[in-house]
Amino acid sequence: MNTDVLAALRDRLAAGDVNGAQSLLRGIGIDHPAWLESRRLAAHGLLAASDPAGARAILDEVRAGRPNSPWALQLLARIASAEGRPDAAAALLSRLQELLPDNAEIAMDCAQMLRTLGEESRAAAVEAEQAAWARVDVATLPLWLDTGLPLEASSPVDLYLDLLERTVSNDIYRDPSFSEGRVGEYSEVLRQSGRDLPMVAHTMIGRKRLRHLRRMVETVLAENVPGDLIETGVWRGGACILMRGVLAAHGDPRRRVFAADSFRGLPPPDPRFLEDALTTFDFHLRPELAVARAEVEENFARYGLLDDRVVFVEGLFRDTLPALATQRFAVLRLDGDLYSSTMDALTLLYDSVSPGGFVIVDDYGVVLDARRAVLDFRARRGVEAPMTAVDGDAVFWRKPAEGGDPATGAR
Repeated sequence: MNTDVLAALRDRLAAGDVNGAQSLLRGIGIDHPAWLESRRLAAHGLLAASDPAGARAILDEVRAGRPNSPWALQLLARIASAEGRPDAAAALLSRLQELLPDNAEIAMDCAQMLRTLGEESRAAAVEAEQAAWARVDVATLPLWLDTGLPLEASSPVDLYLDLLERTVSNDIYRDPSFSEGRVGEYSEVLRQSGRDLPMVAHTMIGRKRLRHLRRMVETVLAENVPGDLIETGVWRGGACILMRGVLAAHGDPRRRVFAADSFRGLPPPDPRFLEDALTTFDFHLRPELAVARAEVEENFARYGLLDDRVVFVEGLFRDTLPALATQRFAVLRLDGDLYSSTMDALTLLYDSVSPGGFVIVDDYGVVLDARRAVLDFRARRGVEAPMTAVDGDAVFWRKPAEGGDPATGAR
């Protein structure tokens, strides 16, 4: 249904039927899954039809509900520049650069517009900030390589865990993806890299991040690093299911898996953190990210892995994680997306990670909010343990022994 609405809108815009397109838009309310995408299509279509006033009206509507929408800001800046309003264009681009300081194209456009206004010092500052962000981009980090057994390993443990990885990501039945009202065909490349939102699969983190998580759990088991395993932000539970499966496959008799989540979707930006106001994502408005605890429990049960060693921690992290301060964790996996969720999890749980344990952040590469939180936390706490990229999204580091790594001095 959502796909049909968007297809009809595209057809009317392509035919130059502006009135028909606007009539169709009026029938797509703000609660409709295709609302945002329909406005994006319409704004681009009206600009292509040389109707900047109509496009601006749509963009103003978008900004009323989604004030930090990057594409809306970018189109408004383009319109302002074309209309000979460089001050307005510079203000819009400056806001966009504040939201996405790591984006080289935006920084270049912003600096160029500021120079048009004769503001050389501000332009240079924009370029310097973008260069600083580029130095902490995930692409600058060393890349993790799986040095464990090959994918075709034939031991019963490896065969089971390989099948479990394929099953939680649904590489078996290959369900389509779904996002913001659009249904897409299964893509092996996107599923492997964790770049789609599956309709059925129990995780969206992709095969490489699943394999990495498995290896980290196997490492703490082999090296007897004390502590349980926890994920903050579990969605349908797939990563936690894999961790519980690794414990079962290796015969671990005591460690537990903690699944921490609101089980109601992501919260809105937290007023405790000014950084949350800079988010360009509207995760809290996406119902597909809200998965009830009962559904996650049922998912565990389908694999035969729901038992008293799976601990559900339900509620907002700031309210629930303080109760875990006395626990000891060998693996801490963060997948909370927001600055506030990431910072709360690190602040409240980092001291509970055992020396030799692993901290994994799923969103560092693609969600700037999470990257900001990680960098701020590490700077505040003086954490110098080197980070490694799992792929283009996730990073991890290993917590050194008490007092730091004698070889590197990292903490």
